[in-house]
Amino acid sequence: MTRVLTIVLPLALLLAGCPSEGEPKARRVPPEDAFHRHLLAVVETYPTDGTHGYHWPRPDDGRWLGNTRTLRYADQVLAKGDPQGRCHCSGLTFEVFLRAWERWCKATGRPFRILDLGIGDVRRLGRQWFGASGDRKTLSTAVTKNGLGRRITDLEQAQLGDFVQLWRHSGSGHSCIFRAWIRADEKIVGLKYWSTQKSTNGIGEREERFGVGGSAVKRDELYVVRVGAR
Repeated sequence: MTRVLTIVLPLALLLAGCPSEGEPKARRVPPEDAFHRHLLAVVETYPTDGTHGYHWPRPDDGRWLGNTRTLRYADQVLAKGDPQGRCHCSGLTFEVFLRAWERWCKATGRPFRILDLGIGDVRRLGRQWFGASGDRKTLSTAVTKNGLGRRITDLEQAQLGDFVQLWRHSGSGHSCIFRAWIRADEKIVGLKYWSTQKSTNGIGEREERFGVGGSAVKRDELYVVRVGAR
């Protein structure tokens, strides 16, 4: 299905006066600062009053991907939204990623397209984002392996709007969007983030700290990722 699009789409785009798939890859990926702006604008559209409650799916929930609304890509339904508008962390961050990319495309007069990825490719991207294969780097793998951005290994370089996958000593993990570091004596001891979780009755901001056991965050399994081109 994606091979048919590669034949038809460039002509349609030329007729519409939009950039084609022959455009250099660097110009088909939003600049980092531009993506951050669009992402933060999308984040601001979500209420934090419990409208979008937290829900981790049961086996009988079918193929729901944790998104608050139905997501579409390439004129097809990518994932149906939850009838009650609920979400879980990976589903929400993936939804925000897609909405921010679509917003950038619209702002620059482009069709909503992530590089040359077809619907099947974006579904694969989603599985990588969720760590469906057991890969604990999750969204870091999704972004870097598909040429959509880079991992930030120097924590001091993290910026508002970066994506984060964290893991705790308890074994649980979380997918979120970075807000700021928590510091003590100028040292990074934790982070403030935006996501969806039970403690905030759904979407909201939360703080967590690094530690050596229990529910503390594992510093050596914190993946900070920035979408966009430098």
